[in-house]
Amino acid sequence: MDADARLRRGAEGPEVADVQRRLQRIRPHDVTVTGLFDHPTEQAVRQFQRLRGLPADGVVTQETWRVLVEAGYTLGDRLLLRTRVPLRGDDVVDLQLRLNQLGFDAGNEDGIFGRATQAAVEEFQRNMGLAVDGRVGPATVQQLRRLRRDHQRAGAGVRARQRERLREWLGQSLTSRRLLIDPAHGPDDPGATGPAGSVEADVTWAIASQLAARLNATGASAFLSRGPATSPSGSARARLANELDVDAVISISTNALANPAARGAATYYFGTQQFVSESGQRLATALLDELVTHDWVPDCRVHPMTWAILRETRMPAVVVEPGFLSSPHDEKRLTDPGSQATIAEALLTGVARFFIAPLPVTVG
Repeated sequence: MDADARLRRGAEGPEVADVQRRLQRIRPHDVTVTGLFDHPTEQAVRQFQRLRGLPADGVVTQETWRVLVEAGYTLGDRLLLRTRVPLRGDDVVDLQLRLNQLGFDAGNEDGIFGRATQAAVEEFQRNMGLAVDGRVGPATVQQLRRLRRDHQRAGAGVRARQRERLREWLGQSLTSRRLLIDPAHGPDDPGATGPAGSVEADVTWAIASQLAARLNATGASAFLSRGPATSPSGSARARLANELDVDAVISISTNALANPAARGAATYYFGTQQFVSESGQRLATALLDELVTHDWVPDCRVHPMTWAILRETRMPAVVVEPGFLSSPHDEKRLTDPGSQATIAEALLTGVARFFIAPLPVTVG
């Protein structure tokens, strides 16, 4: 599927048939392979997107297609190893889950075979008396299945390590923190357009640049993921965050729906049915609390999602949507310089709370 292609209801052809075949393997009774993107196919896509933490719009974007391909792998289907372009898939998720349950630190259960996963595989192989090559072939898979510990909570070890890292930050000011501020979209991918013609990419740039300036004024080191004339992909933004080795990522976006009455603020963190980034969830909660306190209401809550900027970063990352650009009321506020300043102030306060406030006591 081409990077810019989008398949939606009414489309037809071999690409639609390929989508239907992949959906059928996951949910055999929900869709028939016809090559026509009909209503049942749209409903099956929506259901798949909901389960995978993607916007459930029924449109097969490049991100939905990539996750659909990844969902077709199960552990043992292929040789897993670290490559220049990391292998991704449900088989990698299963591998990470099993390693983490056994006490080998494979990092976030994000389905990406990276450095942490390879190190955990090698440590597991060393402990099992297997050839230590970091490759997951039949012998390693057999040992993993033999030692499966279903009674252990998925990701418990990862969450404990995240909490320990957060404790190291307690009581420190923002002056020692490094953050990536990400204005979503860009001129080549402008995002939503409001009823009065406001463009999401312009709104996010205005808010993000203000937030970065305020953070830098406190002595923190805040970087912007793009300039006003660039449109990097979600993966490119995540890669930049990892290369800069920042402490957290805050991505600024806006919401949009066909219903102009929809309003309110929401935040998002990385989470799947098996795994939740506890530090990301905590940051998302702190930011949303401050937005609501600064009168960005109603409170549309905190949600787990699997967007690239959340999934592919090695540090806590959140997406912030202060309002609906599709709402005339919210659009007016989102484009007003004074209101943009209140958003930046709320997010600055939320970031400070995240790094300085004590952690709650967690059992297990």
